[in-house]
Amino acid sequence: MELLSNGILKKLSPDIKNLVLERAELVELQIREVAYESNEPIENAYFPESGVISIVTPMSDGVLVEAATVGDEGMVGIPLILRARKSSTRAFCQIPGTAWRISADHFQYCLRSAEFTVLLLRYTQTFLDVLAQTSACNRLHSIEERCARWLLRLHDRVGESNDDIIPITQEFLAQMLGVRRTGVNLAAGILQRAGFITYVRGKITILDREGLEEVACECYRVARESFEALDSLDSRDSKE
Repeated sequence: MELLSNGILKKLSPDIKNLVLERAELVELQIREVAYESNEPIENAYFPESGVISIVTPMSDGVLVEAATVGDEGMVGIPLILRARKSSTRAFCQIPGTAWRISADHFQYCLRSAEFTVLLLRYTQTFLDVLAQTSACNRLHSIEERCARWLLRLHDRVGESNDDIIPITQEFLAQMLGVRRTGVNLAAGILQRAGFITYVRGKITILDREGLEEVACECYRVARESFEALDSLDSRDSKE
C-alpha cells in the first residue's frame, strides 16, 4: 500500500486501513468538481491526499458562502458518519488534488469498526468546533483579518508543494468569504502593499507568511491548533 498523506487514514491500524481502502479509489479532483450536491444523496466519502475541497452553503439567490475547507487533514461527507445521506451544503474542489473516494455503502460498512468510528467522531467534533469559530470570525473580524486567515489555511495545505502560490481569483475569494469583491480588493491591496502577498492573474503568492499571521485574527491559530491536536492523536486512542 502506498504511503498515505490523509490525516485520518494514516492513523488507522493496518487491518482497519485495509478494510477501509479495499474498495476505495484514488481519484484526481479537478477544480469546481462536485463531491456532493445540496439536498441530493451523498454517494461517496472523500479523504483528500492533496488539494482543497470547499464546503459551501447555497443561498436562494444563487450566492455561495463558504462554511469550511477540507484538505489532507480530514474528510468530506460528515453526514455519512451521522447515518445521514443528504446535506443542505454543497462540496466541490477548490484546488485540484487527489483523494480516496469511498462509496457511501462501503463507508457505512466500515463504521462497524469502533476504531474507525471513534476517530471519525473526534474529527467531526474538531470540524464543528472550527466551524463555530469561523462563524464568530465572520461576524466579528474585519475582511482583512478574515482574508489573511483564509489564505493561511490554504497555504498550510498547498504552499510547500506549490511554491507558495495559491491559484485563486479575488472574485472567488470574495464569494468564499461572503463579501463584495470591492471589499476583497481593498483587503488584498492592503496585504499586497504591506509586502505579505502578490496577486497576478488569478494567483496569490505568499511572500511573508509571518507578516500574514500577524494580520490574521486569532481564529487562524485556534483552527490550526485544533487540527494539530487531532493530528497528534495516537492511533491507540481511537480504539477506546
